[in-house]
Amino acid sequence: MEGRLARMADFEDPCDMTSSDLRILGVPMGIGGGKPGTAMAPWKVREKTIVERLRGTIDHFTVEDAGDVLPEKPEEGSRLERTAEWCGRLRARTEALSRKGAIPLVIGGDHTLAAGSLSGVAATHLARGEEIPGVLWIDAHVDMNTHRTSPSGNPHGMSAAALLGLEIDHLSDVVGRDGRIAADRIAFLGARDIDPGEQKHIDELGLPVFSSDEMHRAGIEETVKRALMTVSPNGEPFMVSFDVDVIDPAFAPGVDTAVPGGLSPGQIHETMRIVGEHAPIVAIDAVELNPETDVDDRTSELMITALATLLEASAVEASRHG
Repeated sequence: MEGRLARMADFEDPCDMTSSDLRILGVPMGIGGGKPGTAMAPWKVREKTIVERLRGTIDHFTVEDAGDVLPEKPEEGSRLERTAEWCGRLRARTEALSRKGAIPLVIGGDHTLAAGSLSGVAATHLARGEEIPGVLWIDAHVDMNTHRTSPSGNPHGMSAAALLGLEIDHLSDVVGRDGRIAADRIAFLGARDIDPGEQKHIDELGLPVFSSDEMHRAGIEETVKRALMTVSPNGEPFMVSFDVDVIDPAFAPGVDTAVPGGLSPGQIHETMRIVGEHAPIVAIDAVELNPETDVDDRTSELMITALATLLEASAVEASRHG
């Protein structure tokens, strides 16, 4: 396995790409969360032939595996320094892919990686003189902690805060000013486990949070479309950061931080269909799968089929617009 990762990390992306080119990047990083087993997620979804399955599902996109993003010195520095180095290398890869016109699909790994993956794409759009894309954060958590508010100190609970400009040691340096997401262009969908400090940040920034309870009560379609009106009110390109723990652990036990009350398989597929049909998607994260705590690969299967639903719907939307 290690030899394969090393070879794939040296993959060179072709120069000519388009918005119908999807490039899968693995990020085998588990040190930012509470359970390091998330580092095994890229290996697991490849074992389950994610590339071939996506190719067989979506005709509009060309799908290629662009290898793994790995740190140069994985054992040196504090945990935050190591996750920041990883995120910095990831930012460089997603920025390069986005600059060439491709859509990065980043498979994690813990959710810290979003500070690198999304900031790279954001910076590319800003450099072109375009509006930075909004973000739909599909997650049981909002990841809006800082060092002062986090009960656990885990960096995976700080990535959204870093992207929104809150000061996070090392991660804020990765995001930079050019990689920040505007507070009025992010929405949290499916949240149900918010720390008091995170709620304070949400209130201060006026961030819209659409809880899983609201999704159950008001219905998937109404709630998801309301969230999308924040992220992409006029059909602008946007980014999706999908944490598989948004699904209820009764169906998806293989996650880092399980919280009851989540979505059913049917609800996550309906969510992904509506999201994919809304507007062009320019970046996707799929994170927090933990094969070590999974049962019969149920969670990895749900992650792959949810991504297939999202991309199939997105391909249909793209074909309508040429």
